[in-house]
Amino acid sequence: MRTRIRGVVAAVAVSTLCLTAAACQSSAGDDKKPATTDSATTESAKPQETKTDAPAATTPLTAAQMKAAAVELKDLPAGWKSNKVSAGDDPAPKADRPGCQPIADMMGDEIKGATKGPDVDFKQADGKSELSQKVFTFAGTGAADFTNAIGTALGTCTTVSFDMAGQKVPVKIKKLDAPKVGEESHTFQMAIVFAPGVEIKANLLVAHQGTGATRVAYVNTGNAAAQKSFEDLVQLIGDKFVKGVQG
Repeated sequence: MRTRIRGVVAAVAVSTLCLTAAACQSSAGDDKKPATTDSATTESAKPQETKTDAPAATTPLTAAQMKAAAVELKDLPAGWKSNKVSAGDDPAPKADRPGCQPIADMMGDEIKGATKGPDVDFKQADGKSELSQKVFTFAGTGAADFTNAIGTALGTCTTVSFDMAGQKVPVKIKKLDAPKVGEESHTFQMAIVFAPGVEIKANLLVAHQGTGATRVAYVNTGNAAAQKSFEDLVQLIGDKFVKGVQG
């Protein structure tokens, strides 16, 4: 496998190497492909509520909106620092059941139909936690469709096998309780078993607001308060994401 899948899984697919053997190398290249269309004003709404007095936004976000929707180091609590990782081009893994493929699709470096925005990574000084956020945009209802498809898959995919670079990897998935983000959001944990006794767990958030979407991954390998930390990060990152999308 490559050094690390960038963005959503924050090293879930290959972070075993990063977290146990220091095999990840830093790299600067971060070539972004910003949207070029004008932004549409998105109605503010409480999580899971839908406004009925205005049409839904269908215009993709601008590059400026996507940048504003991504968390920065200054937004995070003390103890975090930027984490430069090599840009990847790994395809999404293949799920052993079609109904689980939306979850596998979000692990790829490209999301079909989406335009990339910022892709940011952070780690804690003690080396026990990594955080990654990716922001992207769709035209039309693509962001809502993307998020909804993952929510549907989470209803049935508690165990699944992913084909990662020719290797069959068993994955256990469970939903998590965390603050809601934007118009629709889902939080869940993926436990990926790379070898007997070698299991990496990542807590993930997928959410959308208007035509913008985000995916966040939090990997922790030794903090008993990891779940509470994740909930706090979901609230912080979610607020920044929604505010940035709405301009």
